[in-house]
Parts: sequence; C-alpha cells; structure tokens
Amino acid sequence: MTTLISMRALVRRDLKDDDSSEYRWTDNEIDRAIEKAVLEYSEYCPLQVRSTLLTVASSVDVDISTLTDRIDIMSVEHPTGYYPSAYHPFKLWADVLTFTDGHYGDAGNCYVYWLKKHTLSTSSTIPAAHEGIIALGASAFAVSAQAQYTVEQGTVLGPKVNKDYNCWAKEKFAQFYEKLETIKSYSTKRLKVTQMSPEPIEPLTPEDSDV
Repeated sequence: MTTLISMRALVRRDLKDDDSSEYRWTDNEIDRAIEKAVLEYSEYCPLQVRSTLLTVASSVDVDISTLTDRIDIMSVEHPTGYYPSAYHPFKLWADVLTFTDGHYGDAGNCYVYWLKKHTLSTSSTIPAAHEGIIALGASAFAVSAQAQYTVEQGTVLGPKVNKDYNCWAKEKFAQFYEKLETIKSYSTKRLKVTQMSPEPIEPLTPEDSDV
C-alpha cells in the first residue's frame, strides 16, 4: 500500500529530482502537488462508501454530518434488510438529507450510498493500479508551480527556463487528464437512484412509527 512518503518518492523519480543534496522541490511542495492530484482524481474516480445512519422516528430528515469529505450522495435505502431493496428519492441541504416521497424514519437504520474524496497519508484509499496516475498528476502540478515561480524570478532565471517548465507541465497535464477520462468510464455513474424496487414498500408515515 502506498503512503504519502512512498508516493513522494515516486513523484521525485518521475521528476528526476531524487538527488537529496540538490532537490529542486521541497517535500512540502511535493506533498501539496500530491494533494492536488488526489483531489482531482477524486472528482473522476471517487471512493464509493456505504454508511449506516440512524433515522428519526416520524421525521423525513436524516443527519449526514458524519459523512465527511463528501462529494455526492447517490442513494438512500430504508428500511434495510429487504429484497429487493427499498430506495427513496431525496433532496440535500447542507448536512441534512430529506426524503421527498412522503417516507418517514422509524428510528431504525438506513444505508446511505455516497462518494467520498480519497485520502493518501499514512494509509491510502487509492487503488494500486491507479497510483501511477496520482504520481503523474502530482508531477504535473509540481512542474506547473515551478513554472509560476520562474515567472516571478524571470529576471534571474531567464524566459527560456520558464518556457521549458510550461511545456513540461502542459505535456504532463495532458497525459494526466487523458488517463482520468479513461478511468472515469469505469467509476461510479453519477445518477441518483430514485426507485430500484419493482414492487416498492409502502412509505412509513408518522402513524406507523412507534412514537
């Protein structure tokens, strides 16, 4: 499993910047570039999560504040344990999910299927097959930042250096986004499920609940 430290080494290798006595990029600069690459990757291939949350009896609202680093909510299943599963349409406002089909909670569990940003630190949620994509993206962001720096220091470093960095960054970004577009077709479809059961369960009402 790749960690931030091992990913940093991959990025330096890609940048041909692995001589610790003459680093062109600091560790902080490399780490920031990795963070940007992971965030961009998450928009194309987010982490798929199913979380169990409690509903509130006689309420159409479900608190989703515990779903941190959230990109999107795909579907909500309630009650759980049925086949076929019972899904319900909903709307979102801040950290509240609201059923919009007249369905009410019963103080029991619901399943929320959602998309989350990936993490890469002492552990990683990035699939091993995609670690090279993260390294490529981080390299692109690092080179782009260096190009900006040479603009600010242009009187010292000269315009040719800036041009070289810009061309290098452009090439890497093109490769990065080409790979992201390729994996996007295999990632989660961004369509909310409104009803998957051929014979949907009748919605609970306040009168049906224990309260």
